[in-house]
Amino acid sequence: MKRNLKMFSVLLAFLMLFVYCVPAPQANADSTLVPTEKLTQLSGEDLLNTLLNNGLVIPEALEKEKEYTENAVKTIITDIQRGVTSAERIPYNYTELAELARRVVAISAQNNKSLLASYTLVNSTVIGSWSDTYLGYNCYGYSIGNHVFKDPGYHSNQGGFSMSLPIASMADLVISDLNALGYWALKTTTKPSSLNYYEKVIAIRKGNSDYHFMKGDTSGNDWTHKPGGSNPLRWKYSSPGATIWTNEYSAYNVSNSGSLTYDSTIYYIKYWLKNGPGPQPTKIDPTI
Repeated sequence: MKRNLKMFSVLLAFLMLFVYCVPAPQANADSTLVPTEKLTQLSGEDLLNTLLNNGLVIPEALEKEKEYTENAVKTIITDIQRGVTSAERIPYNYTELAELARRVVAISAQNNKSLLASYTLVNSTVIGSWSDTYLGYNCYGYSIGNHVFKDPGYHSNQGGFSMSLPIASMADLVISDLNALGYWALKTTTKPSSLNYYEKVIAIRKGNSDYHFMKGDTSGNDWTHKPGGSNPLRWKYSSPGATIWTNEYSAYNVSNSGSLTYDSTIYYIKYWLKNGPGPQPTKIDPTI
């Protein structure tokens, strides 16, 4: 019996030496990548199923939004193929759309390396030069000066944000956030002609896949914005309602054309500090 135990010990030691010394087979990261050019030829359910079969994990908030997700992946794949969306360039504001884009990029083999360097922005101009810090916040974070990549309702812990919400409801979530951040706020569909020195104003508009914000100065005629991880941009017009918005953007000092449009009613939200200059009501009607 002692001899058997000794033989077993020798075999066990040999097995352990084999396990630790023989290198495990390494997975080829590129083997799971799907050629983007082929993906652009698919649409709807076929495209989404192909991505799912190749490792795409849909963000939890979009798991029940099948139609939205099918349309979103088509937009993302097209943008990847055009060279305007990549791991470093996310021109979307809705956090779930931006996260979906990152996951699609991770399993897509991009053959088109063009950055569309010859494109000139149509409705805006670039403010200043590129900074990597711009990757960390979206249009909403930029517009209210709280530089995070979050959706309306985040600061007031509302939860449940969805692109299916009416634009008026999105504006209400913004008002809840501003209240939580220490401001009085009012919404209106009429562009303010000017502001009191203590007031600020932002504008929100949505499309089918995404939302977007702009912020104005006290004159009510100078508007700036920041599509996704873009450089901040200056709107060329005195009114946000001058034309339909797009997500054309600039990143790494290269301008890119937009693929999304925002064409809903525009809501303007005026806000000012609580316990500061200006009216200090105990309760305020959020609409004017």
